Amino acid sequence: MILVDGMMSQMMEPVIFPDPVNLTELPPKPWVLDGANGRPSRIIKSLILGTVEMEEHNWKLARKYETISREIANAETYMTEDARFVVVAYGTAARVAKGSIKRAREMGLKVGLLRPVTLWPFPERVIREMSRSVKDFLVFEMNTGQMLDDVKLSLEGRSNVHFYGRPGGIVSTPDEIAKVISSLYYRQHLEED
Repeated sequence: MILVDGMMSQMMEPVIFPDPVNLTELPPKPWVLDGANGRPSRIIKSLILGTVEMEEHNWKLARKYETISREIANAETYMTEDARFVVVAYGTAARVAKGSIKRAREMGLKVGLLRPVTLWPFPERVIREMSRSVKDFLVFEMNTGQMLDDVKLSLEGRSNVHFYGRPGGIVSTPDEIAKVISSLYYRQHLEED
């Protein structure tokens, strides 16, 4: 399942698609459910009645999730090297945020962007690492805050988390978000440090 925001389906500008992938040239995938022809069945079941087997299975899942979190969680940063304030946004909102950060930088504000590439697993380590030098984060979304709790949980109370979102309909502009950033930046007295 691929999750994207609604703006992706309503693009009104040129889009360049990569060359199509030849599916017959892809490596085999051992997790595919293809009828068990010539191999043992891959039964997926969630009912484990034996207590020992259930605990072993749950530990296996915990290790698997830890590996996934460590190896797959990914984020992109933009102008965060000296940032005192970081906007966290994904999808179309990240594109809008990038323009607003350019405007905020022109105003002399030390602002950066963290764009989660993966929403699950969430790139919590990247955000947590950033909280060593950044004390204020703005979660900007084109919805009502579905990523807000992920950011708060990742920061574990180490930094202030602000939110600005607009659910469907009107798309925020870079100027609008730059004004939100500027207002929060000065309200938090980040220009004084």
